[in-house]
Amino acid sequence: MLIDTHNHVGLAALDESLDLLSEKAVQAGVIAGIITAGTVEDFEKVSETAERLQWAYCVGLHPLYVRKDWQADLEVLEDFLASHINDPRLVGIGEIGLDFYVEDLDRDLQERVLEKELELAAKFQLPVSLHSRRSLYRVMAALKKYPSVGGVLHAFSGSLEEMRQAVQRGLYLGFGGAMSYEGSKRVRQAAAVAPLSSIVLETDAPDMPPKFSMTHRSSPLDLPSYLDILTAIRAEERSLLEDALFHNSLAAFPRLKALL
Repeated sequence: MLIDTHNHVGLAALDESLDLLSEKAVQAGVIAGIITAGTVEDFEKVSETAERLQWAYCVGLHPLYVRKDWQADLEVLEDFLASHINDPRLVGIGEIGLDFYVEDLDRDLQERVLEKELELAAKFQLPVSLHSRRSLYRVMAALKKYPSVGGVLHAFSGSLEEMRQAVQRGLYLGFGGAMSYEGSKRVRQAAAVAPLSSIVLETDAPDMPPKFSMTHRSSPLDLPSYLDILTAIRAEERSLLEDALFHNSLAAFPRLKALL
């Protein structure tokens, strides 16, 4: 039983219709997914898609799309969380975080928005799905103010020291298609040595396509192949990994349990 802990199904083109995806996912052993939104315009869409697929969802403000009227967007986010907190399919806040890779983005503004979102995570007692491209040190610093907030470092690609710090903080590490590239040495090394109890799988579908993709897109249906790759990297028994990843996903997003 596999859970895709981070994807954007329903928000962008996939190789399958949603109905076909749902059918194929069950056949592939992918029993659930978490659809993440990054703009206020996507909040209702991910909620509706999660209901249709019988999956779960998160809502948040992605750092790449923080706007000048960010305060209004934060109000929309808080109102949405308040009105949907009893929806069992709402399992977290995300995709949120920082992106220091794109140089012309306002870093100070990103950090202000992230802090407000972490406040909301603490208020609503929800985990977070964190984007931290070239900014993990600042994401970790922001989290220090909110010790009750847990979650997943989406698409983890940090150093071994950063991995140790994240694990010590109680965060989970999301691994996906990047593991399929031999050149992704930091990702593969982290996946090899991270405590098994701290790992979850994700696809980021349709983004972050794996090496073996013929369409240059990823899909939740790739998850079994990612498990195979992780099994080879760690040289551990596949069934052991699958069981651990399942339970890790539920621990990272506790509200998932009620859906399964």
